[in-house]
Amino acid sequence: MKKLYFLLCLLPACYLQGIAQTGVEILVNNRSLGAVQKYDETGKYLGDFISPGGGGLSAPEDILFHPDGTVLVTGNNNSYIKRYDSKTGAFIGDFSKGFVLNKPSKMSIGPDSLIYVTQWGSAQDKVVRFDLQGNYVDQFTSTPAPKGLGHVWDAKGNFYISLYANGGDGVVQRFDPMGNDMGVFVNTNILQGPTNIWFDTNGDLLVEDWTLGKVLRYDSSGQYISTFVTGMTNPEGIAFLPNGDMLIGDWGQDAVHLVKPDGTLLGLFCTGNGLTDPNCVKVRPATSVNVEAVDKNVVFVVPTVGRQFLISTHNTSPIQVSVINSCGQQVEQYNTTGNGQWDAHSYPVGVYCITVYTDGQRYTERVLVID
Repeated sequence: MKKLYFLLCLLPACYLQGIAQTGVEILVNNRSLGAVQKYDETGKYLGDFISPGGGGLSAPEDILFHPDGTVLVTGNNNSYIKRYDSKTGAFIGDFSKGFVLNKPSKMSIGPDSLIYVTQWGSAQDKVVRFDLQGNYVDQFTSTPAPKGLGHVWDAKGNFYISLYANGGDGVVQRFDPMGNDMGVFVNTNILQGPTNIWFDTNGDLLVEDWTLGKVLRYDSSGQYISTFVTGMTNPEGIAFLPNGDMLIGDWGQDAVHLVKPDGTLLGLFCTGNGLTDPNCVKVRPATSVNVEAVDKNVVFVVPTVGRQFLISTHNTSPIQVSVINSCGQQVEQYNTTGNGQWDAHSYPVGVYCITVYTDGQRYTERVLVID
């Protein structure tokens, strides 16, 4: 049985009205200054997480939370992935080794628990894989993926990547789980400059278009459906808040937009404080919040691998169960008393977080959904 991990679970902090609320913080790239800035869940600026040029960082492209708790960052002008302390932002050292990257861009942890890195450069333009220790594994794509940016996997393990091209003829390309080219999935009839991409809960593919200033919606066969978000200038970067709202970076406005789950713009989440060319947005539990976790002798989630998960407690107090997928989206939430369960048969293979709130406390367990 092959274990598929899909993307790294970011462990976003969920909230429970009337019982408990845990904070989140948002990390945003400042590409122009070579920094990463930090904000609270209201958009209040908290200062630099990584100071300008910290560790030699130049033109940051993406942020990835490593399973060991450190923070990985790619820089367009850097040849190696950089590693930082998750609390202080202090530079630890170069993470990747054994391969000199050419303008590295977006990163993800894939179904094989390897780190996938796209490259913007012209000298090298294939997707590169590293293991979780930073060792070079191989070049994944069988054909070039020039100016590759955001990428995702479907439930079958197929790999989708946005290829920006010249900003007027970009496409979304598809590869099979072995890296073999399956051809263009989304063509240039409407799409021009794709950046980040992700699957909605109904299976539609959403694509940020830097040139059009929109997010476009496509069905599972790559056919255009509609425009999902408008009113932006140059969108790049996507993250989800625990309530389902989205955060989208915007180069043209030097800001991050707050967007409702239905695609309605709610306004600017953050701007100013020197923020320039924000091309990556990530959400994580606030490091400054000390949340008292429920003792593991009080709450059990068993098993941690499979399709059916039982949640057992030793009391009869009301509990709320929240399930978060690897993109930070809440896929299920319900209230019950005493014990509960989560049936994952209708959900894609991957890592999820089950969080249980009870008596003003919380307990989070990572589980692996596999067949």
